[in-house]
Amino acid sequence: MSENGNARGALDAVFKIARAWGLSEHEEAVILGQPDHEALRAWKDGKGPEIDKETVLRMSYVLGIFRAINTLLPIPERADAWIRKPNKAPIFDGRSALDRMTDGAIEDLKIVRQYLDAEAPPLDYPNRMFGVLKGKIEISDDFDELPDDIIATMEGR
Repeated sequence: MSENGNARGALDAVFKIARAWGLSEHEEAVILGQPDHEALRAWKDGKGPEIDKETVLRMSYVLGIFRAINTLLPIPERADAWIRKPNKAPIFDGRSALDRMTDGAIEDLKIVRQYLDAEAPPLDYPNRMFGVLKGKIEISDDFDELPDDIIATMEGR
């Protein structure tokens, strides 16, 4: 898959996450760092401007945030609702994770992801798959996860 193909696939995944979280178009635009709403709509249609490196990094943070939330809260409704709930953790200061993520700076996405990664380290797929086979871990059918290698490539790891 080409680098642009990875970015387009990630963008589609981010828009699925945005729907799950009930994000407004404005919230999507701020999180993706795309102030041009016409370009954002074009991306949703599989068109639009080329996806730049900062947007790729922003998408990677969103994918990691989504994965970590769903690891910590394996019931999709609870995981999706968490993003809007006030949080007493010092990095949120009583605000929700979404409030922090929509402050506009890429650093805000990074901080939310780091917070969640500290609470739910990245998944160990072989052990996770073993758990799935034994019926100990449930995987939601309504979201196609991107493999860790795609996320790592997008982040330059």
